[in-house]
Amino acid sequence: MPDILKMAEEIKAVSPAAALDYDTHKESIIDEVNRLITADPSVKGLIGQNPLSVMYDNHANHAIFMSNVFLLNDYQLMIRVITWVYRSYTARGFSVEYFPATLKTWITVIGKALKPASASQITAVYKWIIDRHNLFKEASEKVILEESIFDEKWSKIQSAFHNALLSGDRQEAIKLSNDSVQTASDLAEFYLKVIQPSLYRIGVQWEMGDISVAQEHLASAIVTRVMSLLYPKFVVMEQSKGKAVVTAAPNEFHEIGARMVADLLEADGWDVDYTGANLPVEELLEFLKVKKPFLTAISVGMPFNLDKAMELVSLIRKDQQLDKMKIILGGLSISSNPQLKFPNGVDGTGSTAQDAIRLASEWWDNA
Repeated sequence: MPDILKMAEEIKAVSPAAALDYDTHKESIIDEVNRLITADPSVKGLIGQNPLSVMYDNHANHAIFMSNVFLLNDYQLMIRVITWVYRSYTARGFSVEYFPATLKTWITVIGKALKPASASQITAVYKWIIDRHNLFKEASEKVILEESIFDEKWSKIQSAFHNALLSGDRQEAIKLSNDSVQTASDLAEFYLKVIQPSLYRIGVQWEMGDISVAQEHLASAIVTRVMSLLYPKFVVMEQSKGKAVVTAAPNEFHEIGARMVADLLEADGWDVDYTGANLPVEELLEFLKVKKPFLTAISVGMPFNLDKAMELVSLIRKDQQLDKMKIILGGLSISSNPQLKFPNGVDGTGSTAQDAIRLASEWWDNA
């Protein structure tokens, strides 16, 4: 992956005007791409036994994600996600030739939908991807585990917990957590050194097609149950720090990371309100104005939700009642893409839950 990431420097940045043109027309582009590919007699061979709805979902996510790439001008992010898409979709029966074939259709539709100056810039990126199809194919066949998140001290417990998740053994997962966590410090370690790497391994196994969606969902559900049982042990009745709100970005349904941050902030003495996943923006803004927190932590799991997170930050900063509130971004989209550059309005980012707690404490101490 590191070698292919260097190729991002070859790509000419898309202008803000072209990025906006793409973003404005993406819904009609999706509809036309779907129409053309559905009518293509080769489509069944390209998507295997998958229903058309899976392909349609991919196209919708693709357009949202590429809009993020163009608006942020972050082509390392694009390369990382394309490699992941190659790996996860071919593991589920899509032909590897689905990608160049489909991208050619996107080029045709974009050429007709956008202004000529915009279309030429956008399609140049799509052509760049097609020209490197074999490189993406090769990169997708290599999974590099992020060894930095694995800890030798916790390795045996992490392995046992991972196996319990794989087998759906809720009772064993609960026993391991109860035996391992006796203090608030243990809680942070267990979250970061056992749960996080276990879910990371589960995610990689899902990408490779080694486990089913049902197994992946069951693992997440067991983790949620484990966390709900651990949390009451360390509730701080008298908070020594300020109010914090932890939420997920709009359209974001992955919430375990956000829940970790909420639990660890509370154990650190914060008065925390955790809103869960996919709270409507208007409702969240009203909630923030009522609660007036010192900080809000926003989790972004999936990269195609980055623009939603940025829009949320912008709306917060436009509100005079909220413009002084500290904002921290975290989640897998942040931790796996450390090169991401964010516009004004974001006060800090955290690659791990522990980073978020440390940053929040620094802000509080210096307030």
